[in-house]
Amino acid sequence: MEKELEQISAVPGVGGSFLCDNRGDVIVSSDPAVLATVTMNTIGREVGRAFVALETAGQSASKIEFVYDGWRLLAQDIGDAVLFVVCQPDTSMAMVRMSADVVIGGWQRDNAAQKRLQRHRAERSSLVSRAALDQGSWSSWAIIQSRGS
Repeated sequence: MEKELEQISAVPGVGGSFLCDNRGDVIVSSDPAVLATVTMNTIGREVGRAFVALETAGQSASKIEFVYDGWRLLAQDIGDAVLFVVCQPDTSMAMVRMSADVVIGGWQRDNAAQKRLQRHRAERSSLVSRAALDQGSWSSWAIIQSRGS
């Protein structure tokens, strides 16, 4: 999986990439790591919650792109994990998405990659439990759930 992350990192403007399980924990990251592990875990949890919220609200997504002043982030859901790619603001996101799709397709056909993902298998919905959220977030989650039903 590390080799495939290197392929993504070779796209001009890409600073690095990482893969988080559905709990938001880092499975693997490009070398050198693009962000501190704690930061990658936090991003993994928050984006995982965003995917759960969208699905619950009836607006499922497989990709989310975040645009900031100094960088961009692609988050791509692959079922048992989320692939993240950190980019410079002017990066060709079409090239990044295409590279990510190629890598993910390879992982889906690679038994070793599938076994590695299965070792980290978790339900993403655990990210939105009462114990995992503060009171304000829990109240927002209750509204999303009521509108998604």
